[in-house]
Amino acid sequence: MSICTFIASDFPLTEVSPVQDYPFEINLDNGTIYDGGADDNYFLHFFQDVQNYTNKKNGVCLEWNYFTEGRAKQIIEYMKNALQNTTSIELWHVWLMDYYEFEDRPVIHRQTVSIDELTTKHIKEIDDAEIWNTPDKMYPNRPSFYCLEIKR
Repeated sequence: MSICTFIASDFPLTEVSPVQDYPFEINLDNGTIYDGGADDNYFLHFFQDVQNYTNKKNGVCLEWNYFTEGRAKQIIEYMKNALQNTTSIELWHVWLMDYYEFEDRPVIHRQTVSIDELTTKHIKEIDDAEIWNTPDKMYPNRPSFYCLEIKR
């Protein structure tokens, strides 16, 4: 299992890949990551399990090594383009799960913004959100899922 950030829509979404290959280096000695510094160094892949989390029919999973302002701005532009074909889309941050019992179902935190109000700060908050933050004292093993609905 792992964390997944995805965009969901009722209208089909397109995949995105970087325009070129970039280096990816992790230096454990000084705790740095280098990926060429390009803002287009991220992927959006088709996400087949979107209907396990939302009523939306289509999804793309966001894959990036870390948040940058430039990458977040490009994701916002992608969302603006997607909203030309539908009234709302959703940005989710979840733990991939196949099945869960009532006692360990996720706590879903929802927020809604218009595309005109959407900022890179919203993207960063979703990207940084803690999945395993034990939000419920009665069921401390429940994950938190986050959904940011973006409307036209």
